[in-house]
Amino acid sequence: MMIRDIIKRYFEAEAAEAILCEGIDGLNEIRIRADKPVILRYGRREKVLRLRLGCGEISDTLSKMSEYSAFAFREEIRNGFITLKGGFRVGVCGRAVVDGDRLKTITDCTSLNIRIPENVVGCARELMRLYDKGFRSTVIISPPGCGKTTILRDTVRSLSERGYTLGVCDERGELDCFRDLGIRTDVMEGCPKSKAVEILVRGLSPDIIAVDELGGREDRDAIRRASYMGVGVIATLHGDRPDSELGELFECKVVLEGKKGEGRIKKIYA
Repeated sequence: MMIRDIIKRYFEAEAAEAILCEGIDGLNEIRIRADKPVILRYGRREKVLRLRLGCGEISDTLSKMSEYSAFAFREEIRNGFITLKGGFRVGVCGRAVVDGDRLKTITDCTSLNIRIPENVVGCARELMRLYDKGFRSTVIISPPGCGKTTILRDTVRSLSERGYTLGVCDERGELDCFRDLGIRTDVMEGCPKSKAVEILVRGLSPDIIAVDELGGREDRDAIRRASYMGVGVIATLHGDRPDSELGELFECKVVLEGKKGEGRIKKIYA
């Protein structure tokens, strides 16, 4: 599903027209806050619209996005966002319902942030030079929204073109949203990353495992087991610098510029 289809499907006609009239080429984010102007972000540039949506309109939009399934919404919103078909991530903010330290759901939604995935062929060219003499396990690090997934997507595609067999853990359907990850790539979608790594390693025999947004101990233990079995790993991680634990898991640490939508390499530790 393309961004134009997303806007027409989930927004009322007047709101959709107001957004589309501003242009969608290079659009990275649509930020919606109750009773405040809708803001469109194009990399480091933004447009502030006259369009304003109230809490009721935001709730209606969110209901459409979750296909009117309260159960599915509650299950996914525990991450603080939902993922639409086509890899569009929608951040959700409002009143949290918690059980201890566990988020159960979010009610009275007041903010949405629709992030638009990019497919930039060739953006990983500098990173690929690291592998001229063979693949080296790599982690790509940056703050949210600075191009980690975009660079990982192009790296997977490029490694496939070089003849490597890859297994991709795509828990939320964001990495393979363009269905263009190369002819030697197998994708495990909708499965927790730690379990997907095990399935791919044991069943698909990849040379390299790719994991987007490496999480906690379970994820790290899974890729550690994969590396012990001789499988290379490339992953992304939120942050702005490599931590000490990454040293034992990855030969190369790639830190991106902390600029929204840029996807530019700041430093490589190899």
